[in-house]
Amino acid sequence: MDKFQELLWDLGEIIELPLHVDKNHACNLLLDENLEIQMQMDKYGENLLVCAFLADVPPGRFREDVLKDALKVNGQYHPFGTLAFYEKKNMLILHQYLPVEKLSGEKLAEYLEIFLEEAEEWRRAIASGATAPIKYHSVDAKPPPFMK
Repeated sequence: MDKFQELLWDLGEIIELPLHVDKNHACNLLLDENLEIQMQMDKYGENLLVCAFLADVPPGRFREDVLKDALKVNGQYHPFGTLAFYEKKNMLILHQYLPVEKLSGEKLAEYLEIFLEEAEEWRRAIASGATAPIKYHSVDAKPPPFMK
């Protein structure tokens, strides 16, 4: 059995939702009609890519400010993943690669809980007109130690 499909079945049992690999070799979930999550294997089959499409960020000053804040956040370690801009859809995304060899349905469910909380915070912040969740507005208050 394919490791990706096995992970999806195990995860599906935990969250009580049948999950399957689609024709594009991915699994997409729409949560509360607000947040889209996509999972797929990397081309080597070694890592699971988990991606959340956070918000449409149209061109202009607001996009620039959102991306500046995203870069500031990416400059620090965070277990939830990396923020990026998906130009094809004008979307801010949050993504993370997870090593498949260490993954089980239960571990994936635990990770997704934290990942989804972070994704939802970003989605809500941008929907409300903020450039980042409040907890990140002080990110630039202290320069990293190597900059002093």
